[in-house]
Amino acid sequence: MKERKYVKETPVVIYDANGLPNMMLKLENTAPTKELADPVFLVKGVEYDSVYLSRFLNSAVKNQVVSLPFRDPLAYISMDDAIERIRQKGEGWHLLTNCEWQYIKDTTRPGTHGNTSCGSYHGDESENGIRSEYGRTETGSGPAAWFHNGNSETGIADTIGNVWKIVSGIRLKRGKLEYMPDNDAAAPDADLSEDSKEFLEVLADGKPVKIGPGEDGMMITTGEVEGWDAVERDEVAVALDEVPQILKDLGIIIDDESASKEWFAADAELGEAICFVGAGYGDTSNSGPSALSLLYPRSDVHAYIGFFSALLGKPVIR
Repeated sequence: MKERKYVKETPVVIYDANGLPNMMLKLENTAPTKELADPVFLVKGVEYDSVYLSRFLNSAVKNQVVSLPFRDPLAYISMDDAIERIRQKGEGWHLLTNCEWQYIKDTTRPGTHGNTSCGSYHGDESENGIRSEYGRTETGSGPAAWFHNGNSETGIADTIGNVWKIVSGIRLKRGKLEYMPDNDAAAPDADLSEDSKEFLEVLADGKPVKIGPGEDGMMITTGEVEGWDAVERDEVAVALDEVPQILKDLGIIIDDESASKEWFAADAELGEAICFVGAGYGDTSNSGPSALSLLYPRSDVHAYIGFFSALLGKPVIR
């Protein structure tokens, strides 16, 4: 668990443009200057006073999506469909970004569990939620240990397990890692398409960083990679003379990499592989806040893929 300074958390209910309620976690920007503001509040150079994160995996109300408890998480939906459905909620609403997910990951309480065994926590089957379809459980129906902060009244539910969560602002393009700076992927005009030119390449020693199988198995490298693989994080080889800080900021490399059993997957052959985080209902001991998959295209849909939405506050006037 990592401290994020100058952020105040408050659970709130927000009504979207469709008149539907959404239970959210308000992140309030308390930084005294823009330079000290958390990256989650910086969107294309503009500082925001707040960001609101879904407390529950999004579910469907007719053709709209909401963040509410005790509902079947919306699955079988592609990244583009999720983005479109969320933007229908009104200005500032967006698919959870990787920047926002890193905030959740960094503030997740050690020992947080989730639906990692088709309705239960794989380490203790007395920890269970209300079963819905396939191996999913209804949103927020698990115990307090299934909320990121250990508190079912204020926390974000099902960050670990239940479904893999789609996030924007990070991807692989034929093995090369690309990202949007700060929380730029949250911008209302952010181009999140496959052909977007708003992504930057991650560089190390002046060369693009690539992820995929190489000469030493799954690798983070500037060398050659090809094919795909899914391994535990402690099996990933980091073949870089110096590790750029951005790789840690993006969650590609974590501090306890050599001791982590969480999933790390990548396909270096795809024209674009989007990012899924947090693992799903069948990933047992490989689940966790640092579980990460860059393995499938944006068109991929499945029973174990879902998403969170988020909402931008207002620009800061200093």
